[in-house]
Amino acid sequence: MMYFSFLRQRFVVAFVFPLLFLSSFIPVRSLQAEDDLSTLFDQSDAHGDIEQLLFELQQLKLRKIPVNTATLEDLLLIPLLTQDDAQRIIGYREKKRQISGLAELEKAIGAETARKAAPFLSFRQVLMRRVLERAGFRGSWNSRYFSEIPERKGLINGAYDGRSYKMYNRISASYGGVTANGVVENDIGEADLDDFASFSIAYGGPGAIERMILGGYTLSFGEGLLFGQSRYFSKGVDPLGVKLSGRRLKAYASGAENGFLQGAASTFDLHPLSVTAFYSSNRIDASIEDGIVTTVRTSGYHRTESEIEHKDNVTEQVAGINLRYSFDTALAAGTVGGTLARYRYSVPLEDDGGVAGWHGIGGFEADLQIKRVNVFGEAAVTGNGESVSWIGGAGFSLVPGVKAVLAVRDYDSAYFSPFAGAFAERADDAANEEGYYAGVEADILKNLHVGAYYDVFRFPELGSRYRLPSTGDEAKLFLSWRQSSFLKAELLFMNQYKEEEKRLEDASGMEYYQPVPFSTNRVRLDLITKPSRFLRLKTRGELKFVEGAWPDGDVRSDGWLLYQQAALKTGPFALKARYTLFETDDYDSAVYVYEDDLPLVFTLKSYYGKGQAFFAVLSWDILKQLELNARFAKTWYDDRETYSSGNNERDTSAPASYHLGCALRF
Repeated sequence: MMYFSFLRQRFVVAFVFPLLFLSSFIPVRSLQAEDDLSTLFDQSDAHGDIEQLLFELQQLKLRKIPVNTATLEDLLLIPLLTQDDAQRIIGYREKKRQISGLAELEKAIGAETARKAAPFLSFRQVLMRRVLERAGFRGSWNSRYFSEIPERKGLINGAYDGRSYKMYNRISASYGGVTANGVVENDIGEADLDDFASFSIAYGGPGAIERMILGGYTLSFGEGLLFGQSRYFSKGVDPLGVKLSGRRLKAYASGAENGFLQGAASTFDLHPLSVTAFYSSNRIDASIEDGIVTTVRTSGYHRTESEIEHKDNVTEQVAGINLRYSFDTALAAGTVGGTLARYRYSVPLEDDGGVAGWHGIGGFEADLQIKRVNVFGEAAVTGNGESVSWIGGAGFSLVPGVKAVLAVRDYDSAYFSPFAGAFAERADDAANEEGYYAGVEADILKNLHVGAYYDVFRFPELGSRYRLPSTGDEAKLFLSWRQSSFLKAELLFMNQYKEEEKRLEDASGMEYYQPVPFSTNRVRLDLITKPSRFLRLKTRGELKFVEGAWPDGDVRSDGWLLYQQAALKTGPFALKARYTLFETDDYDSAVYVYEDDLPLVFTLKSYYGKGQAFFAVLSWDILKQLELNARFAKTWYDDRETYSSGNNERDTSAPASYHLGCALRF
């Protein structure tokens, strides 16, 4: 009772005081869609290569898509638009001849979706190819410096071979349809400033060669069962986010050291046929035992003698082709196609049964528009035709303002593709999972937006030691309510039941493995206010309850988090600061929170234990083309004297960090 009494007091301080404070501000300004991407990031409990997504969105803002002449594929380059949204835009402009501004876009796809998409759209009458043809020389340079206080143990005792800071530099330059990207980065503890470097040059424009890339690139075909290297968000972020959309061939421009190919690829537009051919030879980090790769190491760290020894010690080769046929008839329109590829590793993979040599993979995909229903799916086969995984779904509008998606997936336990990025509860490699999914989004009232999904899943093999099946389910509800022109509330509810493989001991001390059921419940409330054109406030409260049914009795783990954030912008200066309080019983009830950082940086913090945290981000547009950024962050823990463990241990209960950067546009 004392715990919840204390919690109530914190809620009063965090929620009521800011609302009383707001009443003193006159005049009020309408809320804008400034936090739409932040809302998406907040839903994720897993780190992904969001840097690549942020870079792509930055490029879209520079070269806005002409809404009145864009094709369906052009519009789907915006990750916030669904197939139905794109179809409605095209249908509306055919009736009205053009969409002249945001007000008409809202009539076509609804106010909430229109506000999200508007920053990436141009309302001028210009062809998409003209956007590329008329674009002169332009570019950008991003540089960042990151360091921590105090240093990690590995730097002090010499276990880490390198420096106490992280450096990042990325340059991008384009002229017409040609774009070059280069990234150089090192992590804390790495000796070489160019520990990771990538480069790509891409051409895109009208004509038979739709897109050509030399250097680093990613592929995303069908639903990602074979190649899904541009699936940025996990399940649960977007209720309608089942379908893999966006450009199928992309230049790689991220600092993440895995999940991309290195070589050459090209897409040829031979209408109605589209052909993408690709070849890659890339070096990866791997752990090798008895001449077999047991683990592909994806951390990208090369700090210790052991990590350096495993750097680039295996060569990955892949070559293949993707064909797509487009059609448009009175009954249906869309594309059908397939992918054939072969890959090999210089050292055989354990996941491939330790068999050396080339391995073949293939699949069939379809994306059809039948009246107002979008039907999509992919089936893929690996392992000499013995292992088949597939997913199928349909997106549609029930009534204007209400969008839904239904999907079924069945991923074989023995299926394996090193390049997969599938829609799944946990098996984004498209293996060992079955499921039924239903999601919906609706504008109930003019100011009330609702999103929800329900997913039932099954794992044919729960784990590597417990090979019997397991089932579970998850439900999530999102509510967004614009109470007035200056106050918005966002509410989230989640319930999940899932079994996990756990190592146990019997009375005699003998080890065995058994599924342990976990039930997780979350509730979160955000209040977002903009009392003036200079100031924006955000208040959050979140509760998380986890209960595990262990053989010797139920164990409960609870957690909560509160924060108050303020964002101030005046002239060339912008300041965003946040103060957070948190307390969880253990890591099971850890609360994940997205935090603002420097441009093109995605920071997802996991708070567990007891403590408080603070960060502030300052931006200064020193010139029209030059922006300086700085971030300071510190966390105070009440339940520990050191932070982290091993060589990453820091001798403090209050670790801090600072991040400096500049962004130049030319």
